[in-house]
Amino acid sequence: MPRLLVALALALLCASAAAAQSPNRVSIKGLVADSTGEKIAFATVMLLSPADSTLVNFTRTDDAGAFSFKNVPNNPYLLKISFTGYLPLQMPLQESPSGLADLGVVTIKPINTELLEVVIKAAKATLSIRGDTIEYDASSFKVPPGSTVEDLLRRLPGIEVDAEGNIKAQGQDIRRVFVDGKTFFGDDPKAATKNLGAETISKVQVYNGKSEQAQLTGVEDGKKEKTLNLELKEEYKKGAFGKITAAGGTEERGALRGNYNRFNKTEQLSFIGYGNNINETGVNWEDYREFRGQNAFNYDNGDFGFNSGGGGRMFYFSSDDSPVDNFDGRGFTENYGGGANYNFDNKKTKVNSSYFYNETTRTLDQTALRQTFLRDSTFFNTDTSANRDFRNAHSIAARLEHNLDSSNLLIVKANLRFSGSGETTRRAQRFFAANDLPTNSLDLNNQTNQDSRRINATSIFRHRFKKAGRALALSAGYNDGRTQNDENIFSLNQFFQAGTFSEQVRQLNVGDNQSRQLKSNALFTEPLSKVWFLEGFYNFSRTDNTVDRQVTNPVANERVDALSVFFDNALLYNRAGSTIRYSKNGLNLSAGLAAQQIQLKSQYAIERGAPLLAEPINRRFDNLVPNLALEYEFGNNIWLSSEYAYQVTEPQINDLQPAPNVNNPAFRIEGNPNLTPERSHSVSMNISHWNPASFMNIGFGTNFDLFDSQIVYNQTIEFVDSLGVRTTTRPSNVRGGYRGGGWLWGNVPIVKTKLSLNLGANFNLSQAPAFVNNIENTTNNQGYSLSSGLTLTPNTNLILSVAGNLRFNTIEYSIQREQNQQIQNHGLEASIKWQFIKKTFLEGNYDYSLFVNDRFNFRQEVPILNLSARRLLGSKNRLEIRLATFDLLNRRVAIRQSGSQNFVSNTIASTLARYYMLSLSYNLRGYETNIKDNSHW
Repeated sequence: MPRLLVALALALLCASAAAAQSPNRVSIKGLVADSTGEKIAFATVMLLSPADSTLVNFTRTDDAGAFSFKNVPNNPYLLKISFTGYLPLQMPLQESPSGLADLGVVTIKPINTELLEVVIKAAKATLSIRGDTIEYDASSFKVPPGSTVEDLLRRLPGIEVDAEGNIKAQGQDIRRVFVDGKTFFGDDPKAATKNLGAETISKVQVYNGKSEQAQLTGVEDGKKEKTLNLELKEEYKKGAFGKITAAGGTEERGALRGNYNRFNKTEQLSFIGYGNNINETGVNWEDYREFRGQNAFNYDNGDFGFNSGGGGRMFYFSSDDSPVDNFDGRGFTENYGGGANYNFDNKKTKVNSSYFYNETTRTLDQTALRQTFLRDSTFFNTDTSANRDFRNAHSIAARLEHNLDSSNLLIVKANLRFSGSGETTRRAQRFFAANDLPTNSLDLNNQTNQDSRRINATSIFRHRFKKAGRALALSAGYNDGRTQNDENIFSLNQFFQAGTFSEQVRQLNVGDNQSRQLKSNALFTEPLSKVWFLEGFYNFSRTDNTVDRQVTNPVANERVDALSVFFDNALLYNRAGSTIRYSKNGLNLSAGLAAQQIQLKSQYAIERGAPLLAEPINRRFDNLVPNLALEYEFGNNIWLSSEYAYQVTEPQINDLQPAPNVNNPAFRIEGNPNLTPERSHSVSMNISHWNPASFMNIGFGTNFDLFDSQIVYNQTIEFVDSLGVRTTTRPSNVRGGYRGGGWLWGNVPIVKTKLSLNLGANFNLSQAPAFVNNIENTTNNQGYSLSSGLTLTPNTNLILSVAGNLRFNTIEYSIQREQNQQIQNHGLEASIKWQFIKKTFLEGNYDYSLFVNDRFNFRQEVPILNLSARRLLGSKNRLEIRLATFDLLNRRVAIRQSGSQNFVSNTIASTLARYYMLSLSYNLRGYETNIKDNSHW
């Protein structure tokens, strides 16, 4: 027995000694220097897995060339060090017998001609940082076969992708996504990330792109646009690749989607197409922006000087032509679309062109409750509607960039859009007094058809002189649009008090609206010294709009003169100004002043050629517009930007039309031809910090607008015989009011490449003075939200995420404080992607939403659960089969809560709920499922 005890004691001592010699966690440190002993600052240092060279951890050397990894698992690693101009170094590390592994001085060698061949073989780094560019080796971040680029981006440290596919890098929105440096289906960042497979990508590069003006003049202005470039693998740069998916399910649901790509070194050709009835429209906000008016949101618009060139709001754009309202998750849609994208790129010439067609048919049934309140009374109305609308559009875009020589550049771009729509709406509105007694009902049956066309063309010429920093840029633009529509309106109004009676209204509206705009801009930059620059600019535009709306009573076959109008409006915009700029060592300061002139001319009659109904309007507004801007990049990766501007913005054309619009007799909309421009002081500030060693980023931003003159929408609410309660809305200028907001974001890698935390908060506030029945009502609106999320990727086979948000919106009114509202919208979401068997994957997500408004005693919970399983088939894994269930709990509805001015409303709409679907996909190239040994890189 004693011998046994002695033996056990000895065994425990040996085990303890072994454990002491090989701790579970270890810290690794060292110094990086070149062959002369000079310390290398800001080199990228990585710990890689010996099995497959995947990234485990990373950091950067400090100013003295030192690096450290604290408390990492005590495992074998590959240590890889890379720095611009030096040969990448890779060395194996074994388990450490102690808690600290001091590597001492690690020497890297500068690149020379003899080492060039070795560099080509060794230069592939999991992650490298050069200046403001971060480059990721896509093969080092494993995603399941069949994943999209969007899935790949979610694995990359420092990059965030939300549920809608919007991308952030270092806390900033990605504005452009290129494929091999080329545009892919316009300026929509999601076109590439949602349609290209992750297996096609060799590298992902994130960098700060220069502003349009800085690219043209060569003078740094400190304004950056986060840009992402997807570099294709060599085998995908030559030959074809693509994927097609077909699916069918319960509830008569089906979908078909495919893409085909054929690339080489100078050309890219891509096709995409889709058809479905599962509410996937393939159209997003960028499609709307791309063809709106004068391309005010697009790049290369040629508007020089601070705050763009102005004069854009007057370009007529009918809201009925916007596709945005179709794609908000409400109702049931059938969708079809397809397009082609072509790029050509050589040393002197870049050509991009694309064509896209889309159509959507939506069926929407919804109910709404709205409460309107006056100074001493209130009333309610319910609104039950059934809507069916069809919209389609042909969109064509082309861009040519040609270097005439080393000093001269020419850019020409054009966008065309041809669209049509048809809509049928049935609405039943019921009006109640404050005591819940019904007063009247209004039933509507409206039909609308519309055809529109848009053409936007811009050309830009730049000449750089021999003197560095001296440059001249000229631009010219032409925008043309026409919308033709007819509206067949029927309403039946019934009254329940003072004797029941009813009245019918029939109305036929025929509209023909046209807009033409010519614009030109000039910019000249002159260096005063190496750090001081003087800029002069000139902006000109002339916009001519005609609105021809003829309203007739089809029963009596006579025109309704009170609603018919021919409105002719012209805007002449001139602005000349200059800016002095200081630019040195990351600091950009600018101060500018411009003289601005806005001239409005308008006249109106009942129809074209008829006598004028009033004297023509001819008004001129002269303004001095200042601008101050600061951009500063601190040495420790902190960026600060701030700007002050005095904004003078002309009214929108729809607000100037003098004839009323009464498509709904209970809600009358009038224009105001006497509107003057809005004037406001605008201040903004942003500060952000990014730690390249940990990839932690945090930032704060705020903006505030204080109005000298604001365009608001006053209301007159009255009881009209044979009509009931009618609300008339009319824009006017008022003094005062403000709007502003702020936001805070952060991304903290808790365990690098494994676990990260996202944090966010924002607030917004506004004060809008307006009049209700000639009594001023000041509406104060405050909104607050908090959000956080965790993403866990413990290995290449599993991705877990959970996120939550709290949103509060408080609305306070000055005319009836007891009607103040507090609206709450909260959410929780969780997702899993798990490869639990070879070639077999499980995916699921759960979204929970809570909507609360105590004023209405409203509370609605919406839990949504989606699950799917998929498996790869065949020796080359070209086939994929998936079984999925959507909204397993069958609880999905679309809810909106809103409040403004003197009313609040809740809307509930039906939408796509539970169904099951089986899909089959074919990949032209197949997927690689075996992890290769990359340790020789």
